[in-house]
Amino acid sequence: MEKLSITAIVLAGGQSSRMNGNDKGLLLLKGKPLYQHVIDCIQYQVNSIMINCNRHFEQYQKAGYPIFSDDYKGYLGPLSGIYSGLQRSQTQWNLFVSCDTPFLPDNLITRLSKHIDTNKAVYPFDGKYNHPTILLINKIVTPQLKAYLEQGDRKLMIFLQQINALSVDFSDKVSCFININTPEILNKAKQEKA
Repeated sequence: MEKLSITAIVLAGGQSSRMNGNDKGLLLLKGKPLYQHVIDCIQYQVNSIMINCNRHFEQYQKAGYPIFSDDYKGYLGPLSGIYSGLQRSQTQWNLFVSCDTPFLPDNLITRLSKHIDTNKAVYPFDGKYNHPTILLINKIVTPQLKAYLEQGDRKLMIFLQQINALSVDFSDKVSCFININTPEILNKAKQEKA
């Protein structure tokens, strides 16, 4: 089987409300912004990378990857970034990853892509929680997603249910899916992963 061509899109477009408004992707862990840790985890698993952000463009541009904003304005959640990324991607398959998951497994694509022959979208399940913002999804769903957003819907899991997305068991990798979305979790990660 030929190697799957995949674009990774780092979702860094949120308001970071639980981080007191500080841009999550730019917060430092071990002297490096969170989004850069995410890129370091996935760059060898994909063909190209883009970054979705809605502010601090100059800082994200420093990584050297294409950046873009949501097509739908007003911080409408991850689906808006996913839609905007699918619009710009040149590959059929796309890996969306939230900017606050710096410990992603090095076999993420290998394990998710085993299920793409029969599913348009797949995401990890760590044994307790789903992680739908870490999503391998086919560009074919773009028109459905556009219609969903234009109806005013925003809930990611409801959309994934509509397209019969599959959750893939990663219960052996629970610590790989830690979301650093509060100052407390960031401080804990700084101490644990030192």
